[in-house]
Amino acid sequence: MRRPRSQRRSVDEAREAHDAGARRRALGLVAAVLAASCSRGGGGEQDAAPAGSAGRAPASSGAGAGQGQRRAPAAVKELEVRKLSPGAAVTIDGRLDEPAWQAAARTGPFVNVGTGREDPSLPTQGEARLLWDDAFLYVGFDVSDATITGGFPQDARDPHLWERDTVEVMIDPDGDGDNKDYYEIQISPQNLVFDSRFDDYNAPRGGPSGPFGHQEWSAGLTSAVTLRGTIDDGSDQDRGYVVEAKIPWSAFAKAKAAPPSPGDAWRMNFYAMQNNGGAAWSPILGEGNFHRARRFGRVRFVGAGGEASGAGAPARDAGPAPVTAPARDAGPAPVTAPARDAGPAPSAPAGPKPGYRADPPDR
Repeated sequence: MRRPRSQRRSVDEAREAHDAGARRRALGLVAAVLAASCSRGGGGEQDAAPAGSAGRAPASSGAGAGQGQRRAPAAVKELEVRKLSPGAAVTIDGRLDEPAWQAAARTGPFVNVGTGREDPSLPTQGEARLLWDDAFLYVGFDVSDATITGGFPQDARDPHLWERDTVEVMIDPDGDGDNKDYYEIQISPQNLVFDSRFDDYNAPRGGPSGPFGHQEWSAGLTSAVTLRGTIDDGSDQDRGYVVEAKIPWSAFAKAKAAPPSPGDAWRMNFYAMQNNGGAAWSPILGEGNFHRARRFGRVRFVGAGGEASGAGAPARDAGPAPVTAPARDAGPAPVTAPARDAGPAPSAPAGPKPGYRADPPDR
């Protein structure tokens, strides 16, 4: 029997309402499944950083990330440094040609401070070697530079070497990367030295022109330099320079233990610089300037027999190319710098601003 039209309309409307309710329930179920998936980390901000963004400061998690997960920081470089064998000697003459240097731990080629990759476009390239004994930390740099620049008075004390060409060592003896009680040492192609001690990240600081840190501190180091070219002479093509230094452990009065014992690890970084920028062993990756201790590499000291583990090989993640010691006839005879007391001296004018630096400058 056919229902009246009004009854058929009521039945149709009820069916449509039922179907609409079913659709709403289905959509609600889909939304719940998606929300559960996201809460398990399926694409949230807590996930690992995408390629190319590693090393930046950890990002805060988004809404709903109650677990407090954060991106893991990019790994820093590590290097094991072997102690000099009994009877072995290093003469500080600016030449890395002793057998001890040939077997020394090497950083591998320095990298772009912002990207962490080797960068042939940088005007300075470099590599460092390390040795130690109970009295000294020995550091050797081999730097490639087509325009060796000095420009400071030869008797200058703590000149602003970063404004020209220089190598730099940053040392955090505690190895915790907290920027407390760390040291800065720079040695230029003129064999001039800037050295200072800092209480905290870039502190104390007297202003844009310094003083920078406790400049009254002296590393008491002995250093020598040989040149492959002519300093401050634009008429020829330079090839670079070599810096060799020994730094007494007694200079590091803020260290918990100096000299270190086999197995101890300090945080250090090494730079080849020009005009307040340059290349680094362990890259900064945008986390600050060259003083950022948490980006310094880890230097682990091992005994002469490699008690902690093997040494003398290139650093992990560092390039394998060894440094070739300069020829005996490369450049003028080196000048050895004796231990000295630091004192103030005017800085030479800053050179042209570099266009290659990816990070904030050293100063």
